[in-house]
Amino acid sequence: MNLLEKISRSNIYLYLLSKYLYQNYFYKFFYEQEFKILKYLKNHSKKTIIDIGSNSGVSARSIRLFDKNSKIISFEPNKSFHNKLKKTQKNINNFKFYLYGGYNKKKNFYLYVPYYNNYCLDAQASVEKKFVLDSIKRGIFHKDILKKISIKKSLCEFKKIDEFKLKPYFIKIDTEGSEHLVLEGLINTIRNYNPVIMVEKNDINFYKIKKFFTMNGYNIFSFQGENLKKYVFKKKEHLNLICIHKKNFYLNFCLK
Repeated sequence: MNLLEKISRSNIYLYLLSKYLYQNYFYKFFYEQEFKILKYLKNHSKKTIIDIGSNSGVSARSIRLFDKNSKIISFEPNKSFHNKLKKTQKNINNFKFYLYGGYNKKKNFYLYVPYYNNYCLDAQASVEKKFVLDSIKRGIFHKDILKKISIKKSLCEFKKIDEFKLKPYFIKIDTEGSEHLVLEGLINTIRNYNPVIMVEKNDINFYKIKKFFTMNGYNIFSFQGENLKKYVFKKKEHLNLICIHKKNFYLNFCLK
């Protein structure tokens, strides 16, 4: 997390303003830095990227900065994003979305969405209240923020992403605490195609994530200054993990 991001997260109103500006105007400049890994994946033969937890589609637009042509398939359970995702579909090529969440089974259940006064904090929505509260604590540094949060629930559809029979070379997962459950529903896809996986790190499920990747032949890295570094766990660290199968380490890349 850079200094500008830390400042914007220190006040709830700065956070809401910066989120709006980022999603609508500045995503070309303030994207998550780990997306730069796509510049180095030159030798892949597969042409599909899976984006799980797409929100308004801003992650797909960030992906398109570094991969101009691959098919991007986004999954988002919150149906209120339908119009924004349709707008994204008009603005970038070769993009498709489904209004389903990723999970380890097919099921309809509630997505918990937090609000600060009447402001929706949709980026912190998740399938369990404890994941929502953890996401708010990790992502917004406003004093006593949790005392001022209300949570509404919305019935959504979830599926194993394996059901879609996709052949990805890259997967991005950001589901605010349920990433380990999403991975369980991707097990066949991961074992068949060994994609590079970018997954949000958080303390609440890190060791479940680590166990999953270790059992399936992956190494876990951070991506800093366009360098891969073997990741060593630190509490309260805000970043995305880059997970690469040992078979594919020849892809790892022309990094400095």
